[in-house]
Amino acid sequence: MQTKIARFFTLSLNVAMFILGLIMLSFLLREGYYLINLLFQPGAERHFAKIAEATIAFFLYFEFIALVKAFFEENAHISLNRFIYIGITALLRVIIVYHDDALQTLLLALAILTLVGALQLIPKASDHIN
Repeated sequence: MQTKIARFFTLSLNVAMFILGLIMLSFLLREGYYLINLLFQPGAERHFAKIAEATIAFFLYFEFIALVKAFFEENAHISLNRFIYIGITALLRVIIVYHDDALQTLLLALAILTLVGALQLIPKASDHIN
């Protein structure tokens, strides 16, 4: 009975992740289409902020699709490191696009430093656990 329940939840999780991957792929394609339209509009240099935001969104969707791919490649296991890497790159993108407020930029940089510190501590913590 327990194995049937475990198989049911495994199948449900796999189907949900597959659907999530398809949704992310559709958003990626939509964002790519929007980005191409922005690039070929007359006066694209005036739309630099929109182009930068669209590019950032495109790569964010790309990372989430890679995360779904990793989920299936690693047999329903996603390491904490992958989530931290996505967080770091997302924060870097925010700094690149919205760098007008110095205090906000400093706080985002401190958040990145904290995540990098966590990346350094994870292997040490797992050594103590094992």
